[in-house]
Amino acid sequence: MKIVDEKGRLFGLVNPLDLIILIAVIALVAGLATKTKTIVSTTVTEVELTAFFKKVEPELLGNLNTEDPLVGAGGFIDDAKIVAIDVRPHIETSITNTGERITAEDPYYKDVRVTVRGISRSATADLRVGLQEIKAGREYWLKTQFIQLQGITESVQVLDSREVIAEE
Repeated sequence: MKIVDEKGRLFGLVNPLDLIILIAVIALVAGLATKTKTIVSTTVTEVELTAFFKKVEPELLGNLNTEDPLVGAGGFIDDAKIVAIDVRPHIETSITNTGERITAEDPYYKDVRVTVRGISRSATADLRVGLQEIKAGREYWLKTQFIQLQGITESVQVLDSREVIAEE
């Protein structure tokens, strides 16, 4: 039996050019299959953040409770909740015509400091609770099922951190 017959086929079965194309396609599919299955290292970090909200109307505070789960992206964030709420009178500062600074308690508005404890799951060095990146000095939206407030993150504290490796 000849290796190449008179029609140019190997062992009388397949054309060498077709065989090369078939091997290239199989190699391409195998390469893509191994590239799309990557291993991702995710850091799971328990964090506690304190956010400050200025000039909150007192009527809204009835909707703000400890142990309320946070809401984000249309659903509950199961691993984040409010652990402490501190309400104080809002302090207004104004300057007189002589340049003197005067501070006084606002009889209506309140300043609210909220402590949130949650889990940050991130493949990067950024800390996120829910979908929000948290950093001291950065804007923070507190969203529960009943209230939404915009404030500033005052502090971020890492309580526990561990690395989890997952395949995607």
